[in-house]
Amino acid sequence: MPRRFLIATVGRVWPKSGPLATDLGKRVLLGAVLIGLISIPLAVRVVPLGYEEGEPAPRTFRAPRSIQYVDQNATDALRQTAADAVAPVMVFNQQAQSATRNNIVEFFSSVSSSRASHSEDTTAQVAFLSERYASKMDTATIEAVVALPNGSMETVARNVETLVTGIMSARILEGDLFGARNQLARSADLIGLTIPERYAVISVGNVFLEPTLSVDEAATERARQEAIERVSPVVVVVQEGENIAERGDIVTARTIDLVRSLGGLEQGVDALSVIAGIVLMALLIIAGGAYQAVYVPHVWQRLRDLLLLSSLLLGMAYVTRAMTIFAPEVSPYLMPVPLAAVLATLLVGARSALVLTVLTTVAGLLLGFSGGVQVVATLLSSLAAIVMLKGLTQRSHLFIAGALMMGLLGVASFGSSLASGNPLGQSAVAGIYGLGGGLITSVLMLGLLPFFEFAFGVTTDITLLELGSPGHPLLRRLMTEAPGTYSHSVMAANLAETAAEAIGANPLLARAGAYFHDVGKIRRPAFFVENQAGGTNPHDTTSPSLSARIITAHVREGVEIATEYRLPPEVVDIVRQHHGTSVVAYFYDKASKKGGPLVEADFRYDGRRPSSREAALVMMADAAEAAVRTLEKPTPQKIETMLRKIVQGKIADHQLDETELTLADIETVVMVYTRMLSSIYHPRVEYPEPKDEGEARADQHREPQRA
Repeated sequence: MPRRFLIATVGRVWPKSGPLATDLGKRVLLGAVLIGLISIPLAVRVVPLGYEEGEPAPRTFRAPRSIQYVDQNATDALRQTAADAVAPVMVFNQQAQSATRNNIVEFFSSVSSSRASHSEDTTAQVAFLSERYASKMDTATIEAVVALPNGSMETVARNVETLVTGIMSARILEGDLFGARNQLARSADLIGLTIPERYAVISVGNVFLEPTLSVDEAATERARQEAIERVSPVVVVVQEGENIAERGDIVTARTIDLVRSLGGLEQGVDALSVIAGIVLMALLIIAGGAYQAVYVPHVWQRLRDLLLLSSLLLGMAYVTRAMTIFAPEVSPYLMPVPLAAVLATLLVGARSALVLTVLTTVAGLLLGFSGGVQVVATLLSSLAAIVMLKGLTQRSHLFIAGALMMGLLGVASFGSSLASGNPLGQSAVAGIYGLGGGLITSVLMLGLLPFFEFAFGVTTDITLLELGSPGHPLLRRLMTEAPGTYSHSVMAANLAETAAEAIGANPLLARAGAYFHDVGKIRRPAFFVENQAGGTNPHDTTSPSLSARIITAHVREGVEIATEYRLPPEVVDIVRQHHGTSVVAYFYDKASKKGGPLVEADFRYDGRRPSSREAALVMMADAAEAAVRTLEKPTPQKIETMLRKIVQGKIADHQLDETELTLADIETVVMVYTRMLSSIYHPRVEYPEPKDEGEARADQHREPQRA
């Protein structure tokens, strides 16, 4: 994939040592680049006039002073007309005649050579000449020349040279070649030639006739420049106070040129305000990064999320600046203000979205797109969007959230405009613009969300929820090819999801990871006990070491299958880590009972230890559900004892060292798993045996009473 290729490329060229190789160095560099890039739109200051060619002038503009204005458009038109009137300068090619004579002599010399080499074989002569002159002369002409006797050949050669060079002593243009060829034919008619000789003279002569006049590009260009320089500029005198544009008049190109000449479209930069704005924005970016490091450490640790947030901030800044330059008349209420907060909430998290909201609001003020009470509408709509989208679990809910945002932006825009002192009618128009801004925000949210998910490799809660659909192709394969494994995975998913909710982990990720953690078993389902359905066990006739390799291979094969089906990286990591590097205890014990030297590493999974809380929950749910199935008459006490034994074994084997699980989290997980497994595997009530079917129904078939 392009994203993985880019990451791999950057990884190869990135320094392996020094400040940039550290995590802090990378984040400092990202912050510096972000400040540098956001300084560009902050530094570009354009004084918007509001005049657009072909549109009514929004206000009257009078000349503040008298000027002599050069009408550049009219001047350019006159100069172009003068340049077009200059005829091309032609030059006589002195070498054309002598070059053509040499070419004619060379041709007939080649004819003589071919006759000397192939005196009796005219076909070979034609082939010899065609190889050299096929690009200039057709085969019929060559055959006509070859067919001439020696005496006629000399006559033809002499006349071709004389007639062609004579004609080319005159001035011949490219378009005059037709007339020159007619002259050649008439001249040939005046000479006493046989028909074959005449044909050969005309045919060969037409081949070598060339123009003797060509265009002197340099001289022509000089002539055009001289004509342009002779045209005087068209000067228009504008008096002080003269109307340049009346309000409502259609603005022309001449109007815009006049206004620009009078300073109405001057571009300028206030150095002090630009520097102050950049410094303020830099301090806010640094503060935002510090907030992420302290209060949202998991975002700070993922450079991908920081890049995503930086992209959203830069995108907002550049789009805002572009709007002030190219469409200054657009109402600020029509802008998709909450879009950055919406995408940040869905892709990174609510806390990071709050920080981004502060940055985008201040950037909007510095860019001149919002001011006064408009900031209230910006903050209100962004904060409301964050609240509405927090914990969103279905993609269809995005439409509901979009509709709510439309209404909220409409109300906020109406209230902000009214608070600014605008009349009721104008405030109502602002409210309508706010509704439009909410609609634009909703459309962009739906369109950009999949793009950001793909570009940055982000797995949203909506994507995780969709993975749990029974219609997913990989789950359907698991259901049909390894039904026992599918049932076990569903049970493990229920356990992991409930435990994740209890300890504050991501329940949707835990559930999705548990659904797919054993997909590798579809390669050899019969080798796993849950799929044997009481049939023969192939491990009974297999050595313990080979059985262990078959069992452990399902992790590697599961990663391959998950990657093939393009499951999110977080889910693939759970597939890879759900057994960690633990020992396949059953086959290790079986091998040890047979005696002989054993290498414990041969009986360990070659995956990776869990690196997230969700992966650890799936590991424990997988082991717990499988172990409780083996208990006879399970009770809550037996189940809890079994679970604590499993957890202690994982801890002792260092399988949970890389997760963020605390002892309190582990205790909560044990209690949740005990409660859920006890409710599933509780002792059943023994129902009495049913009576014999005939006896049970005997009283239902009595004879009817007789009258």
